[in-house]
Amino acid sequence: MKVIDTHMHFGTDPNVAAHTCVPYLLPGDPDSVIRLLDEQNASHGVLFPHDRVMSPPWDADYDKANKQVGEAVKRYPDRIIGAARINPTFGAQHTQALIDTYVEDWNCRGLKLVAGYDFYRPNDMKVVGPMLDKAAEHKLTVLFHSGDAPRDLPSLQARAAKEYPEVTFVLAHIGMHLFLWEAILACQDYPNIYVDIAQAFPYDIKTFIRNVGADRLTYGSDVPYQSPRVEQEKLRVIGLSEEELDLVFRRNAARIWGIPEASIEPSGR
Repeated sequence: MKVIDTHMHFGTDPNVAAHTCVPYLLPGDPDSVIRLLDEQNASHGVLFPHDRVMSPPWDADYDKANKQVGEAVKRYPDRIIGAARINPTFGAQHTQALIDTYVEDWNCRGLKLVAGYDFYRPNDMKVVGPMLDKAAEHKLTVLFHSGDAPRDLPSLQARAAKEYPEVTFVLAHIGMHLFLWEAILACQDYPNIYVDIAQAFPYDIKTFIRNVGADRLTYGSDVPYQSPRVEQEKLRVIGLSEEELDLVFRRNAARIWGIPEASIEPSGR
């Protein structure tokens, strides 16, 4: 069946890319994204920056890296869903202006947040509140890197879901195994929280589905760090039904990221 990859890093530094599973998702090459989507039989991909642009001047607010994602979205708007990497510590006015610009210029559909890299706590509403106000205003999906102590924890990220019930949140990696049950409890408490399977153990996926349900889980490859072939095979070998596979591989993602059902092929393995 066709899939939707909800976790793709774009703009990988060549020195880093040489040691990863998919070495060609490099800056300035939107065609590489389409090649990778085609290789894994994906109709769409959710794309966000790998990291800051490392060349001077320092790209501390990720603006240069986000614009590279924007160019890829503009070139392939029917297949690439763009999300902006945001560092809210630059202050409310700057952060909100960037988000407004990305939505207007390249139809940004989500925000990618990594609190541990940018030195804030995701439950600090003074810092993240202005950013989440914009997520609510523009109906953006918020994707948290999740599962690394002490900042990127599901129990802290759940505070955002509580304060913003109208916003859809995704906790990447189902809590990175160590914090699996924090992710499960967060999803049980807040219906606006979902997870993706990127880097998750098969045990984690099965445990999550058993305790929350297949309708709250999406497929994500985490390229270039993981192989799409391996991440997809995890789902195929753990005994999911055809209906559950259809939900996890694409139906849930289409709902979360606003992808029209008409653009997804009928299921069939």
